[in-house]
Amino acid sequence: MNRLIRKLLAAVMALVLTVVMVVAVSYAWLTLSDAPVLEGIQISIGGGDTILIAPNLSEEVDGTVYHYPGRFNGNLIFSQHEQYGYLQDVAGLSPVSTADGLHWFVAEYYDYNDEAVLNGEATVGLVKPIDEFFCDTRLFHANLSPEQSEPAQKGSYVYVDFWVVSPGADYTLRISTGEENGGGGSFLMEPPIPVEGEDGTYTLEESDGYAAASARVGFLVCQDLVVDEKNLDMYRNSAGYNPDYALLRGVYQQPGAHPLYSEGYRFTVYEPNADLHPDGENGAYYLTSPIGYEGDRAVYADMRGKVAVQLSGRWPEAGEATGLSLRQTFDMWQITHDLSDMSSEEIQKSFYGDYLQNHLLPYVGTGRFVQRADNLYGYGAEHQTDRIPAAELSAVMGSTAGATEDTYVVRLEKDVPQRIRMFVWLEGQDVDCRNPGQTLRIVLNIELAGGRE
Repeated sequence: MNRLIRKLLAAVMALVLTVVMVVAVSYAWLTLSDAPVLEGIQISIGGGDTILIAPNLSEEVDGTVYHYPGRFNGNLIFSQHEQYGYLQDVAGLSPVSTADGLHWFVAEYYDYNDEAVLNGEATVGLVKPIDEFFCDTRLFHANLSPEQSEPAQKGSYVYVDFWVVSPGADYTLRISTGEENGGGGSFLMEPPIPVEGEDGTYTLEESDGYAAASARVGFLVCQDLVVDEKNLDMYRNSAGYNPDYALLRGVYQQPGAHPLYSEGYRFTVYEPNADLHPDGENGAYYLTSPIGYEGDRAVYADMRGKVAVQLSGRWPEAGEATGLSLRQTFDMWQITHDLSDMSSEEIQKSFYGDYLQNHLLPYVGTGRFVQRADNLYGYGAEHQTDRIPAAELSAVMGSTAGATEDTYVVRLEKDVPQRIRMFVWLEGQDVDCRNPGQTLRIVLNIELAGGRE
């Protein structure tokens, strides 16, 4: 009898633990279907005084796509190049998770036919354990068009390829604030939205910040040399060819193809608004464990040494800005334009796109970087927590800097162009990845700085 009771108790406890596990795993993804959907992505990259940037050019011959750099300059504004036009015509961004830029995890939900639901162990609509997520390794959910809205609602991300070169010396490449005072450089922001007042005039109101808080930017770098002679011949015959840059590095998979695993791969995550938390304690830092792939299974990954952490940016008000603030500029622009027959969407396009040319850097106060991200992970390990309270964050992270020093993107060899694949996504494991039914835009500016260390 005692043995029977013990077996029954064990069975009951196993059932309880199963339900608890499902709920715990589900928490970060519970509102995935209501999470931010992002449309319209404006991306610019600058190289400061040390790095040159070039667009990625490609040609397809007999089913093979060849890649090589265009003309190198000090900056690259993607909207000015036809091949990146898809950034303004994507279905949107909806949450996914990755720890390596090769395995992209899309949440799966319980439906009425699942055995766990039939057995009473799960509820319809709850997210499944991560080992049952769809693992996208072929870029199926990347750069989806509006016609692909159904898979985009389950999970979607975007990527762009570009080239960098260091003409001066061997450099270690990092994401940077650019200027020492933090007044320019890297940021990811949601532009304020025009809202009509009772008097018929418009004011700019900031969004709630859910997308900016959960957004991530990843840099996948393969340092394998391009050895295909046809590829190199195309480059040598192109208008942007520079004989000083005779070698090319960087080989990546094409959409739909199997991933190209290489020992030369490196993946770095840029977290641009680390202390912004619309749904949590603003000013705190929450360690995020994205879903990675280890052996043959999905795991919560340790990102130590792989994350560049930046404190949140802001839109300075009048008196704080070095010139006119964004709101002041909008008010002056509004005086000379008839907005009576324009929607908020049309006003945004006219003001941000036509008038400002999406050049928002002068209006942004960028946050400083956490000098050593390892300090954050060390605190989490010591205190067995994924949350560093706002009151303790300054002491834990120590001094801030123009870049996160213990995380870098790639080590560049002098005069050797390196192709980089950059991803933008909403991290489903982020505590702030939730906000019902809001369509948002982001502006992303990246400043890449080279150092000799």
